[in-house]
Amino acid sequence: MDSKSQISISIPKGIDGMIGRECSFCKRYFKIKPGTGLKTNICNCPYCSFQGNSDSFNTSEQISYAMSKGMNNVLNDFSKEVDNIFRDFKKNSNSSFLDIKIQSSGTDFSVPIKYYSEKELETELTCDNCGLKFSIYGIFANCPDCTKMNAFLMFEKSIDVIKKQFDISTKSEIPNDVLENSLASIISNCISIFDSLGKEIRKQNQNLLPKNPKNLFQNIIMLNEILNGLIKEKHSNYEFLIKYFQVRHNYQHNMGVIDEDFIKVIPESKLYFGRKFILYSDKVLLFIEAIIELKDIIKNKFEK
Repeated sequence: MDSKSQISISIPKGIDGMIGRECSFCKRYFKIKPGTGLKTNICNCPYCSFQGNSDSFNTSEQISYAMSKGMNNVLNDFSKEVDNIFRDFKKNSNSSFLDIKIQSSGTDFSVPIKYYSEKELETELTCDNCGLKFSIYGIFANCPDCTKMNAFLMFEKSIDVIKKQFDISTKSEIPNDVLENSLASIISNCISIFDSLGKEIRKQNQNLLPKNPKNLFQNIIMLNEILNGLIKEKHSNYEFLIKYFQVRHNYQHNMGVIDEDFIKVIPESKLYFGRKFILYSDKVLLFIEAIIELKDIIKNKFEK
């Protein structure tokens, strides 16, 4: 048997058509769907951005499986070769004065196959740049093929959910107190997903954005200053944006009652000191659109 022979072992896909990948640098697990994305043998870790050949991302389970399959192939080939040797030897000895009898013991030359199942992950994505389908732990990551950050894609998916929440919340049969809580929740969710987007952008652009304040993307005035007036210049409703970021803060920390902190940001609300800020559906819908416009401004600034 040729000692230099190579054995090709196919790695099985999971029931979702994906195969697991494990970064040799950060040791974190993700999955990709073969046949989607770029035609490349290079893979990038979606978590730490380590780059290497695709075969360097095999998981330990896949390696064990391949080794057990390969060993069985080797033993099977070895068994066939031994049978052939003795068959030829017996054939050549028929004309001699020796009477050689060969009997197989029936021994099964094999080792157990180390089967495995791919793991379940939290978020399945399709890269909007190269089309790769992949799964990750958490929410935010870079595409393993083209390395594009998926944060804006996740923001857009979350906004779609918020729009559905708004449609449900504004049905006429919903009581006013329930509607108020729903509208306040929608404003809060909009800012939360924008803040999550901001945290991911800060990770990717540490040289452009300061570490402090921690919740920079919850403070539009300060974010605008750090971006040299970009938001005020580009956004069609900058003052409205500031107002409703403060409304969210007020509902979260003061049950929606207008206090001195609210008045400092929104001076015209002084006449309503001590009263509850009233939420209206049309204004909340306008805020959703304002958040989307804000995202577009940030995307044009930071997306590579």
